[in-house]
Amino acid sequence: MEKNSLNKNLDSQNYSDSQSTQYGIVRRYGTVTFNEALKQVKKHLRKAQFDIVAEMDISEYLDDYFQNLPQHLILLICNKKTAAELISNDIQMTTLIPCKISIKEVEDKSIIEVSIEDIEKTWSLSDKSTVRKLSKSVKKSLIELLDYIGPQNVKL
Repeated sequence: MEKNSLNKNLDSQNYSDSQSTQYGIVRRYGTVTFNEALKQVKKHLRKAQFDIVAEMDISEYLDDYFQNLPQHLILLICNKKTAAELISNDIQMTTLIPCKISIKEVEDKSIIEVSIEDIEKTWSLSDKSTVRKLSKSVKKSLIELLDYIGPQNVKL
């Protein structure tokens, strides 16, 4: 398809109900920029021993369809030990890894929204008790990531 034939008049995403999803955990931050939040997310992922296996720039990818789409990046992340345990317990879990984190600008780019996949819900599709135990651990680590984002070195 030629770039000229694409429709750049699609409405931008409506973020008003993005915090009420059943398959993700969402936090919004008004105290950090997109780049600061991204840097903090990546730093915490390294500390928590998650690898970033891919990055998808949604703004760039969908540029042909939307005008002025705010910054929006999806990180595909994985922990090798957890992935190995998942696959050894349920080979079909390969369809649910890697985990996803979405970082985007909302509210006229003044708010940064970070969303994590609710691993406990998505992985509950497996009936294996080991998988459910792993999902609780991964979810806890990812929620800690959300708690980590924000102003750094603030004096109170």
